[in-house]
Amino acid sequence: MAIKYRLISLAIGIGLAGCSPLAPRPNYAKYFVLTPISVASPNATNSGLAIGVGPIDFPGYLQRTQVVTRSAPNQIELSPVDRWGEPLDKNFKRVLDENLAQLLNTYRIEEYPWNHEIRVDYQIAIQVLNFETTADGQSLLRARWVIKDPSNGRDLYATETSANTPVGPGDTGMSAALSTDLGTLSQAIASQVTTLSQQPARASIPGTSQ
Repeated sequence: MAIKYRLISLAIGIGLAGCSPLAPRPNYAKYFVLTPISVASPNATNSGLAIGVGPIDFPGYLQRTQVVTRSAPNQIELSPVDRWGEPLDKNFKRVLDENLAQLLNTYRIEEYPWNHEIRVDYQIAIQVLNFETTADGQSLLRARWVIKDPSNGRDLYATETSANTPVGPGDTGMSAALSTDLGTLSQAIASQVTTLSQQPARASIPGTSQ
């Protein structure tokens, strides 16, 4: 009988330990990253262009590990379980660099601020205004960007790009939609850099909304 009582006490003790605030809790967090675009038929010939990317001004409310959803124009919600695998601004910059390298067929993507001895053909400065999902199941990217002449700091082109993509089903729908939007921004930048590089002489070009 004594053995029976000891077994019951042990079971109760284990149960109470499981409810203790000091007991280890299961980790339900899920981690996501942005992914670069896939160029169907990349040109094997390197363009030789040197592109300096930065500075990139990223909103403070997005500089966190939690995934952000905009639930109203003046309200955001932080996911209790969805996390970014690395700081979102760094992930954004890394994938943008890779996208531009593919789209412009160049290995020379320089990180701001670069050494003054490095020759850079074009500088891309970006102000990210929005980069999140919305309560109605859409992604949202808005960014103002400028292409500058690094030799004198003169603006060659300036515009704003907006992109929206329906968030697909499954856990990765959010990160996939935002990756698509970042690809749209990358393509707009690469297209304009290509246009500028094909002109005989640099001249300021008025921006238009994308």
